[in-house]
Amino acid sequence: MGGTGTPALAAGPVKGASEVDDSALAGTSGGTLSAWRGATPAFALEGLDGKTYALSQYRGRVVIVNFWATWCGPCRNEIPAMGEVVRQYRARGLTLLAVNYKEPAATVKPFVDKLPIDGTVLLDANGAVYKRFGSLGLPATYLVDRAGNARFWRMGELEWTDVGLHGHIEALLTQKGGAAA
Repeated sequence: MGGTGTPALAAGPVKGASEVDDSALAGTSGGTLSAWRGATPAFALEGLDGKTYALSQYRGRVVIVNFWATWCGPCRNEIPAMGEVVRQYRARGLTLLAVNYKEPAATVKPFVDKLPIDGTVLLDANGAVYKRFGSLGLPATYLVDRAGNARFWRMGELEWTDVGLHGHIEALLTQKGGAAA
């Protein structure tokens, strides 16, 4: 446990994470982002539209990679606020990749029709990408800089109006090459 009564979150990929563990998220709602350490997993996934999307094709943009599922209450809670943030910064280069965890398109499509996601919805059908990011629960959010490097992450629901989160986004949007300041 961290000094605040909140579980300490290791930065970087966690080896051996294989399934969603909601117990790992106890007391983590609304917190801030942690620095990411380690390599950023490359991935290409099928989108809800049937096209393939690779993280590498978003170089030059700041990307929110958000892992979520239709059955995840905190995921559903943060979708509207996350969309507001994406719309606020889109013209400056922010993009959302909403990566659904292990659900078929037949489940995801009707959900997105009712609760639109302001970004590209990707399907991680077997959970392999989620596992490579070392995620332990849902939602899991990663901020990727313009050079394609994960810089910050959070396991659990984010408070999308938090000034600290906006500060991280602003810093990444301002960096020209995506390198650490």
